[in-house]
Parts: sequence; C-alpha cells; structure tokens
Amino acid sequence: MIRMNVRRGRVRSTLLAAALLGSAAPALLPASQAAAVPLGRVCLFQDQQGANGAGHVAWSIRDPKNSRHWIWGATESINNATKIDAGRPNGSWIQGGTWTQMRGEARGKKPIDLHTYDYYRCINTAGGNLAAAQKTYEHIKGNGYALLNNNCLTKALEIFRSYSPALTSARLPSGQFKSPNYYFTTSLNKARGWEKARVY
Repeated sequence: MIRMNVRRGRVRSTLLAAALLGSAAPALLPASQAAAVPLGRVCLFQDQQGANGAGHVAWSIRDPKNSRHWIWGATESINNATKIDAGRPNGSWIQGGTWTQMRGEARGKKPIDLHTYDYYRCINTAGGNLAAAQKTYEHIKGNGYALLNNNCLTKALEIFRSYSPALTSARLPSGQFKSPNYYFTTSLNKARGWEKARVY
C-alpha cells in the first residue's frame, strides 16, 4: 500500500513538472515504441593469416528496417597484386541475405567463409543507409587497389562511413597505412563503442 501511494505521488509530480515545463519537456516514448527505433549495425571480420600475416578483412552492414537482412562483402586483391589501376577488376564483391547465409550455413550466397575468417567485432548505430553504402561499394569496386592506402580495410571503412555518418573518427579511425590486423585489434580497441572481438 505504501509503495502504491509513493508511485502515485511520483506520477503526479512528473505530470505536474511536465505541465509546468510545457513544450520544453521532451516527449517520452513508450517502451514498445522505443524498442522499435531503427538500429543499424556494422561488423568487421578478420582473417589473421591473410596478406602474409598482415591480415585481411571483410565487412557487413545490417538493414535498420529489417534486422534479419544483411549486406556483406570484401575486396580480395587479384593474383596478390599490390597495385591495380582504376577501372580494372580489384576483387571487390558484395552479397545480401541473412546472417546464416553470410556465414555459409545456408546455400545460395557467397559467404564470409567460416574457414577463412577468425574473429569479428561490431558496433551499433542509430540507423543506417543501405542505398548510400551500396553506392559507395559501386565506387570502390572501380577505383583500383593499392596495398597501403586503398585496400580491403580502407574500402570497408568507406562503406561503413557512408552507411552511418555517426561513425566519426572517434568511432571509426582511419585505416590508411595500417595493416588490417593492427587496425582490428589496436585501432578498434581504442575506438569508442566497438564490441570485443568474438570468434567467428
């Protein structure tokens, strides 16, 4: 009985405060609506042995309007080339489907191969723009390849930034002149908001 009176008193106080503040008070969303706010997510996948031990990465982004749908891909240099001119195929590819399809547990899609990649780590975003990310992919698949500054890592980061402008340098540091393994462990350990690496 005391708890109910206290609760009623708190509700009255909250309503009174809201009435006094008028439109200056922010509207609170019911829990059901708050849970429905679109949520984006990006993940980076690490192949520790790739590029002769410097590492290799693949990427994925989640559709904020459909949490079951993902887009994923990678840039895999052709014939271990360290430089590919713009306009030539640079080994970039893209797929879309479920997380299970991305892992290759369901057929029909080119996966981020469980036998190749060792770890992954993700970060949530307030939303995401799949169309912008796909447009960036179309650009990067034709802009060549350079081992140190236009590679699997820098291309993945470009896609992430176009998907969510909230991924500023504090959350998504530059990958220029960094090996994928160094970036995946050291750079992302220092960045804000990234989850710890998980075994893939």
